[in-house]
This record gives sequence, structure tokens and C-alpha cells, in this order.
Amino acid sequence: MKRTHNDGLPAERPKPSSRTCLAAPCSVCSFGAPANASAARCLAQWWTKWLVFVVGTIARIDDQTFWRFDKSISIFRINNVKNVKNNIVKNKIIPRNITMERHVNGSVTYHLLAITDIDRGEKEDVKKWTWRAITRRGRLTLSADKKTVNVEWIKGSDRNLTSGFNHKGRGMELSDLSEFNGHLLAPDDKTGMLYEIKGEKAIPWVFLNSGPGNTTEGMKIEWLTVKDGKVYAGGHGCELWNKTGHVISENQMWIKVISKGGQVRSKNWRNVYRRMRKAAGYGTPGYLKHEAVQWSPIQRMWYFLPRRASTTRFNAKEDERKGANLLILAKSNLKQFFVVRIGKLEHPERGFSALDFIPNTDDKLMIALKTEEMGRATKSYFTVFSLNGTVLLPDQKLDDHYKFEGICFV
Repeated sequence: MKRTHNDGLPAERPKPSSRTCLAAPCSVCSFGAPANASAARCLAQWWTKWLVFVVGTIARIDDQTFWRFDKSISIFRINNVKNVKNNIVKNKIIPRNITMERHVNGSVTYHLLAITDIDRGEKEDVKKWTWRAITRRGRLTLSADKKTVNVEWIKGSDRNLTSGFNHKGRGMELSDLSEFNGHLLAPDDKTGMLYEIKGEKAIPWVFLNSGPGNTTEGMKIEWLTVKDGKVYAGGHGCELWNKTGHVISENQMWIKVISKGGQVRSKNWRNVYRRMRKAAGYGTPGYLKHEAVQWSPIQRMWYFLPRRASTTRFNAKEDERKGANLLILAKSNLKQFFVVRIGKLEHPERGFSALDFIPNTDDKLMIALKTEEMGRATKSYFTVFSLNGTVLLPDQKLDDHYKFEGICFV
């Protein structure tokens, strides 16, 4: 039955409202919308009107205005490219420059430079308080098959380097050589000064203090290498003991990372060194002492040639005969270590003090210095061997009794 009003007539359906907009603006947009419109329909209408507005605006832009807009974008792009190029040039490191001579038989000769670390220093002039180190030039010739090596040191090539910097009357005890950004660098392991070597001049570049960088004592720098555009400088990498064998400092387990501009960052390598000696079989109370360390950009590996290796607690007298024949390799993260034996250990009184890669051998051949210190007498030797431990040139003694502890191809 149809519902009726009080007058008994059927109720009529209400007519649709003629109102086209809500009394108030839509909550989604600022435009009016039909009273029964959904939110999706409202958004569709809003976007349609917005697109009409944008298209109309673009249509009114004249060619000149559009050209100016395009030109401004081009200028921005050009300036951006210039900034990127300037940053690349600013951060670019000058590659190493190594002198080489090719011979008819296919062999190649490379030029070498060695530098001294004269313990307790050598005073050049008592009145002027200057200390000296000595550089010596040499040549290494590698056969075409890379199986035969000959090294000769040039007589009369010794040159003095002098400086007035000293610590308690000792200075210019230069312990390594490394080329970085076109500069030849040598560290003084007594003062903590990192010098640039220019001819017969030693010019101070950066001072490195020991430990985490908050000490007043100079760092005992024993090795230098270059990795990813920065200089890495390190010490013995073990604890410092007193004469009775008790640990008095761990500052030598910190390294320094130096930027092109001379900014220095201290890094704690305590865990690195301890992992290394444990992997090599020289865990506590044993130790490893490092003076010959290099990073290989070709192999992407760290090379460590320990100066000393001991399975027992430190003893100053016994330490003189703890030389090693170990080559310890590690990937960039320094998490895993691989040990290679270099020939046979025939002279434990000699220990590695420096190394450099022979050019154009994929860092698979290297020359290294060895130092012998029995009491106050010192001797220096050099040797050549391969990455797999094969000795190409057994220990050869350098003339005189200078202690050479840095070597570099130049």
C-alpha cells in the first residue's frame, strides 16, 4: 500500500536540487562541487581546471621568454659541470713519476733512492745544532722474463740532508721514503716530523704526535704508504714495554691518515694488529713489530713485513735476534690475514725495515731493506723476492755501516 499524506493523496518523490554547488567550498579543493559528488570526482574536476590553467599559461609564453628560461637552465648546467671539474682537479693526486730505461735485450732499469735512520742522530754542526741523514742513489735492473735482478748503488751519490729539529738531542732519524702527490716524504721517528725531501733539503710538512692525537710526544713513525689518495703513517704496531717486559703504553698501535692538504686523522689499529699476530701464530704474550708496510693499489691488498716476530714475552736482549721471514697479506678491510714465508730464515739477527714494489710487475715483485742491530753496531742489507715467497736476490750488504731504513723507486 502506498503511503499517503493526511489528505489521502500519494506522496510525490522530491525533485532533484537545482543547487550546483555546496553552500561551503569542498573540503578537498577550493572550488565548488555538486552536493552529491564524491571526493574522487571532486579531485578529477580540480585537476582538470588546473591543467587548463597551466596549458593556457604556457601558451601565452612568447619565444623570447622561453629562450631566456632555456638559457638560464643551460648556464646552470655549465656552471655545475665547471664546479664538478674544479672539485676533481682540486682533489686529484699527482701520480708517481718513476724513471726507467729500456734496453735492447728487453730488460728494464729503474732508479732507486735509499735513506738513513742513524740512531742517536748524527750531529752535523755542534754549534749550529743541526742533524743529518744521508740519501744514496741506486739502479735496479730487471730481466725481460722478470726472473733475474741486479742492483747497483752509485758511488759518490751520497747526499746529506740537514735539519735543526730534534728531541732531546736526537733528530733526522728518517725511517722510510714514500712519494705522494709529486712530493718525496720521509718521517723522523724521533721527533714525529714528516719531511718533504727536495734535493738536499728536508722541509717540515706535518707534525704527528703519538697515540690518539692528544699527546705532546712526537710519534715514532716507522712506515709510510699511500692508499686512496691519503698517506698512512704507522709505528711498530705493538705495545711498548719496559726492560722487565711490562706494558707501559699502547700508543704505537695508533696510525695516522693524512690528506693532501695536511689534515691528520688518528685511527686505532689495536684490534687490527692483534688479529694479525694471532692469525700469524704470534698471539699474546708474543708480538710482531712492523717497519715495512705497503698498500698495493693493484692487488688491493696490504703487505706487512714484520721486523720482529716472537712467540714469547718481550725481552730487550733476545729481541735483537727475533727477525722474521714473514710476508703477511690482508684485504682492504683488514679482517683476514694470509701468511707467506719468504725463503728460509737463515739470519734471525736481520729484520725487514722497508719495502717498495718493483714497477710494472703488478706488485708481485718487491725490493726490501733489512737491518741488523747487535748492540750499537748496525748493518743494512737489501733483497728481492716475489709475492709467493720466492727469493730472486738473496741478502746483499750495503757499503759502510749506515743504517738505511727507507727505500723508494724515483
